[in-house]
Amino acid sequence: MGRVFNILHENNLGLTGDRHRTVMRPPQVLREGTKKTIFANLMDICNTRCSRMHRQPEHVKTFLLAELGTSGSIDGLQRLVAKGRFVSKIFEGILQRYANEYVICNGCKCGSGRSVAPLKAGFVARVGRRKTGT
Repeated sequence: MGRVFNILHENNLGLTGDRHRTVMRPPQVLREGTKKTIFANLMDICNTRCSRMHRQPEHVKTFLLAELGTSGSIDGLQRLVAKGRFVSKIFEGILQRYANEYVICNGCKCGSGRSVAPLKAGFVARVGRRKTGT
């Protein structure tokens, strides 16, 4: 029985019952001037093995910009430059939402990932309900 679990553990961590947390690096957010925000380590978060995202940076960029409700691009240093003022916590929350929606498997909660369909041009950011003023 132990030999079977060793083989499962070597080939697929999700089948052995071991739970590993998906750990992402915190985003490094910088300001450029007064109207631009730079997300410096987007490529590291998308590609590194420790973050377990393994997603195309273009897909993550599209999701981020749609959720932020702004426009932006990737510059020559492979950083995301977004128009507007944003803090690190906003990027962190959006990346967590992206991971829950596109990376983490619902069945076993592992970070093996799911297949990703391209985002549609008409993608609308989810907005929470507003409190009514009384």
